[in-house]
Amino acid sequence: MTDFLLDLIKAVAIAAIPVCAAYLVRFIDRKSAQVQEQTENEKIKALLAQVTDAVTTAVMFTNQTMVDALKKNGSLSKEDQAAALQLSLDKALSLLSGVAKTALDDIYGDAAAYLTSRIEAEVKNQKSVN
Repeated sequence: MTDFLLDLIKAVAIAAIPVCAAYLVRFIDRKSAQVQEQTENEKIKALLAQVTDAVTTAVMFTNQTMVDALKKNGSLSKEDQAAALQLSLDKALSLLSGVAKTALDDIYGDAAAYLTSRIEAEVKNQKSVN
């Protein structure tokens, strides 16, 4: 009887080990994918925070160094606006890391075009706040 029970336990264990191993492998794969996705999300969040900070800083810099003086003199022509946009773009690009610039190029195709649209939105945002 004892031999029968031992043989039965061995048979059940032999059948259960591959099933448990398969579940364990699936669990590890899911956890690995979850960690990988979380890491990617954190990288993207950090990139977006860097871009937002660069754009906000660039617009404030341009306002303080150029636009405020032109407004005070009562002259803010279309050419001045274009120069201010270019100054903001140059400043934003100088504040971004190489990795961020490359990521923007990869994601949006053209970092400068993307930043230009973000700068224009930030200018409008800062105008509405003031």
